[in-house]
Amino acid sequence: MIPTLSTRAGHEAATRRLSRLSEQLAEVQQQIATGKKVLKPGDAPVAFARAASLSRADAMADAQRRAMDAAAARLSASEVALAGIADITLRARELALAAANDTLTASDRSAMAAEVRELAAAARALAETRGPDGEALFAGAGTPPPDPAVPPPPRERNLFDSLMHLANTLAEPRPTFFRAGIDEAIAAITGHGDRLAQGQALLGSRAARIEAEAERLDDVQLALKSDISKLVDTDLAEAVARLDRLGVVLEAAQASFARVARLSLWDQIR
Repeated sequence: MIPTLSTRAGHEAATRRLSRLSEQLAEVQQQIATGKKVLKPGDAPVAFARAASLSRADAMADAQRRAMDAAAARLSASEVALAGIADITLRARELALAAANDTLTASDRSAMAAEVRELAAAARALAETRGPDGEALFAGAGTPPPDPAVPPPPRERNLFDSLMHLANTLAEPRPTFFRAGIDEAIAAITGHGDRLAQGQALLGSRAARIEAEAERLDDVQLALKSDISKLVDTDLAEAVARLDRLGVVLEAAQASFARVARLSLWDQIR
């Protein structure tokens, strides 16, 4: 006996339903295994496109964060070096003030001059400190050799000049020249100390701005990652529950299909 059209159509419909249920079950199993509910554009075109856009924004924010980390590391190294130079300047001023005391002997001043020269060498080394990136933190103490054919331009005395001036003054035996030189050295070194304090304040302000911007970027990236996760990551609790439901439905559909198949076979042979 040839199966009726209705029996054949019912059989094909049941087969298609079983196939769809099996595909859905396999899809949920893959989502659980990979932790992703969207792996390719066809899974959810809108969600995939949105997640891709958010991922690009996150990558840009990550690049900015790395640049800020590098800048923060450089500023931190600069602050340490500048603090060291400020300490040296303070010590040099203390020596200059002490040297202004007329009761000191030539031997005392000679010892002070030696210490000042050591301070100048230490300050020069700190001025030539390099940052984590290998680049000089400051312009450095060194300058290119002058062209003998060109007269040097006038310039203000820098810290190293002032320290060497103080050292030379401490070795000056003539009282009048010594007094004039020590007063000049005290004024110059005091000025350097004030400018160093301003520089330290500026570095601290920049470091605070970078820290605040880094915190803002961290919040932005956290929000981006959360939005991306909602779009593409699998909710395991929901996926497991769906897997259980699909399993129950598939078993029921398979049992129903088996009963229909048996009835169709009986219709053909009776």
